[in-house]
Amino acid sequence: MSKKHARLDLPAIAAIGSEFGWPPRLLEMAVANAIRLAYLDRAMTAEADVNLALGTIAVRRRNGGGPKGHWVDIDDPLMPTRPQLIHTMELMQYGDGAPGRVVEGEVCGYQGGGVIYKLREGRQVLVPENLLSVVDSFHKPECGSKQILSLIASTDDVSGLRQATRRGREFVASVIEEFYPDCVSGVWTGASNSWAVIRMKPEHVSAWLEKGGVNLKHMQTIMGLKRITLLPEGRGNTAEEAFENELKHFVNNAWKACVIREVTPTLIRIYTPLDDQNPKKIRTFTSMLKKIIPDREISVR
Repeated sequence: MSKKHARLDLPAIAAIGSEFGWPPRLLEMAVANAIRLAYLDRAMTAEADVNLALGTIAVRRRNGGGPKGHWVDIDDPLMPTRPQLIHTMELMQYGDGAPGRVVEGEVCGYQGGGVIYKLREGRQVLVPENLLSVVDSFHKPECGSKQILSLIASTDDVSGLRQATRRGREFVASVIEEFYPDCVSGVWTGASNSWAVIRMKPEHVSAWLEKGGVNLKHMQTIMGLKRITLLPEGRGNTAEEAFENELKHFVNNAWKACVIREVTPTLIRIYTPLDDQNPKKIRTFTSMLKKIIPDREISVR
């Protein structure tokens, strides 16, 4: 689904940090770097200082070059879009060759609600409590059991261990790319990271659903998810036809009883079944739809 990405504000930046499991200081560095790159795209040099705790972003731009150049404070700085910030975070992650790498770990202990894993090379990593999968949060994995992890950039302040994650969009995308390279074109997570929507070509969807959906069930189990919804890429003679085709697939696979009442370039109106008016279910469905289609108003009732 083609879309124009909006510039981020502080709440959106904080939400991305939570989604990716980044500590505040590391996220502040990523935002500052993304702002520099946003100005660099316009052939301008800028410096940025980000303080999430205070809710401030200070930016100054270089005006002129050589000895006559000087710095000018910017009252309304150019902010990065979501893809620009995420790409910057990816560049920072892969800088030391470890974060983002998918590994298998054996449970060897517990710390502060989190789980310590031993990797094949012998070193240990920690998955903190807030980055455990939803399934693991309710039932901690037993010592000696093996699970799939994705390494992240931060380290634990107490133990000094490298941290890993079993939660969120980045984890799901990394694991699927490891098992099925070049298969997926979009990943979204919702319902407190217990539900993943995975977009791929229709032929790949068919392969995942073969033999009673054994591949789908396997991936759901190893990632600790409660639900996976597969979303075939939309097809049509025009971009709008492909968009509407993809929307129909999502509604059919995520909540089949719903009816798409209206689709315009700015609005999508969906009616839920009268005999299933669970407010939590409606909120979860609406929230996921807004993540997949952020550039149109969503009305679900």
